[in-house]
Order: sequence, then C-alpha cells, then structure tokens
Amino acid sequence: MARPRKAPPDSDPFAELAKKTEILEREMTAQRSAMDRLKQMRTRPRPLQAGEASKDARTKRRMAR
Repeated sequence: MARPRKAPPDSDPFAELAKKTEILEREMTAQRSAMDRLKQMRTRPRPLQAGEASKDARTKRRMAR
C-alpha cells in the first residue's frame, strides 16, 4: 500500500483554499451565465414546427374568406 504524501513545509492550507475558491467562483459565474442564456431563450417566441405551420396557414385562409 502506498504511503500518504508529505506536505511540503512551506505549503499554506489557506493558499490552496484560495485557489479552490477562485475556481469555484469561475465555475459559478459560468453556470449563472448559462442559466441566464436559457432564460432568455425561454422568453423568445418559439419557431413554428412543421404541423403548426399548416394549421396556421389553414386558419389564415379561413379568416381571409
């Protein structure tokens, strides 16, 4: 079985914590921007699908009569 690694004498546990915090903040910012993009996509009007286009055309023809 392998022995655990010894920490270098000059290692500061708070320096490692600061690095991890910075990485987490970057990841959270990326997640937040992705969520904002998804929310914007949800509020945009949805393009018509193939079946809906024919229904819409029939409705317009009926109303034009």
